[in-house]
Amino acid sequence: MFSGRFPLSEHIAELRRRLKTVAITFLVIFVILVFFPANPIQQAQNPGQYLNLAFIQNTVIASFLGRVVTDILPNPCPQAGPSPPGCWRLIGATGIGEGMEIYFIAALIITLALDMPVIAYEAYKFIDPALRDKERAMIYPFVLSTSALFAIGLLFGYFVLAKFLIIALSPFYLATQLSFQVDGAAFYYVVFLIIGATGVSFTSPVFVYTTIRLRIVSADFFSHNRWIIWFVIWVITGLFLTPDGGPLLDLVIFIPIVLMVEVAVLLGRRSTRGAAPDGEREEKKELRCPHCGKVLSHPMLFCEHCGKSIA
Repeated sequence: MFSGRFPLSEHIAELRRRLKTVAITFLVIFVILVFFPANPIQQAQNPGQYLNLAFIQNTVIASFLGRVVTDILPNPCPQAGPSPPGCWRLIGATGIGEGMEIYFIAALIITLALDMPVIAYEAYKFIDPALRDKERAMIYPFVLSTSALFAIGLLFGYFVLAKFLIIALSPFYLATQLSFQVDGAAFYYVVFLIIGATGVSFTSPVFVYTTIRLRIVSADFFSHNRWIIWFVIWVITGLFLTPDGGPLLDLVIFIPIVLMVEVAVLLGRRSTRGAAPDGEREEKKELRCPHCGKVLSHPMLFCEHCGKSIA
């Protein structure tokens, strides 16, 4: 990409243009999420709420945060009236601006997820001139599979891991006679961490397969170092993906990732089985007739296909 055909200033200008497109789309999506109502028809009937910021309670972000509480907490306390025994209640504990902080962080996370296709497209267009034909042919399957696994990871983290974490912690609240009152910021940040980290971790098989397919790393490397790789995955899942969830929750995320990595290694091994190394293919491509372009079986003075002189 940074070849002599173009000066460095042109590459920098191209990168700046790509980043500008990403920044504009990111800002547009962010503003829409922050201000767009979850129910536009109902909001249009009461335009006065935009004067006192009451519309914040009914935006897309507010609706999303409400769904997080409903979907993940096993028994959320009602917003009004007495709290029944055993219900979970989120409380503000760090300061007066905690609610606003959570609101905008949620908006940033959702904006990043929605803007990811634009980011991937602009990144691809920037590095496209540097890709070889083989690498360029793999970019679309790579992007599609990465996006699909990332989405599956987000859903798995949201509906399985995050909810399982709360369920796993409930007996300890009961055993210590503590009420189910949780710091709201801590709750949302842990949920966002689990969702994001799980989405990213689910894309690891794509990178494993791609490195094998492009012969950057052989499939035997993963097979011979399987136990080390499994141990690294276990450490990462325990430290970053399942905070405070215990070994059982570590297994819930560890097993799917290991299975996907093993499948990626198997597919990568099959895709490279019987294929000649890149150097051999390049040598065969050099033995072509300059007139008809057909491959020659061995070096010769006259083409075996068209009969013209090669010398």
